[in-house]
Amino acid sequence: MFVKSVLVLALFFGVLALINERYTKPILKSQRPSHVYMLQQTGFAPVIDSLYQLDKNARKEFFAALVKSHPKEFRQIDPEIQEHWVEEAGYSFPSGHTFNAFLFAMILSYAILFNRSFPGGRKFFFVPFLWALLVGVSRVAMGAHTAFDVCAGATLGILIGSLFLYMDLTRHWLTRKE
Repeated sequence: MFVKSVLVLALFFGVLALINERYTKPILKSQRPSHVYMLQQTGFAPVIDSLYQLDKNARKEFFAALVKSHPKEFRQIDPEIQEHWVEEAGYSFPSGHTFNAFLFAMILSYAILFNRSFPGGRKFFFVPFLWALLVGVSRVAMGAHTAFDVCAGATLGILIGSLFLYMDLTRHWLTRKE
């Protein structure tokens, strides 16, 4: 049962992540704040719209070359964060990491709250939300997203999680006692 549950959840998360990355973000076309910052620091800000016409790999190459050719402008930024900015070459809105974290928090909190075999653990149902909140804050702190991107991702995660839990079959599957 556990393996089946994990596989179903992994498939569910994977499909939603694919939809977000392949369809939602390219339709909304929101630039990452780290990219805007990098281009402003180097005087390339006017090219941001044309830059997003390139495919993701070409944008990665562009940002890698930009960081390498302008070390003075980025010396105050940790090299690991610079590397993350280069790797995160896709669009920004909504935050997929935050979406997944809050979706997972909804499902896990529900399972904790209605766990019949360990009723004393119910008081810890909020812990997954603390973790999800930290994921969202980290995305803003890293410069990968704006607070709006993160709030939208969290809202979508909570809404999809609520819809997932609303279905009787799903609710029964999570709370049934063997």
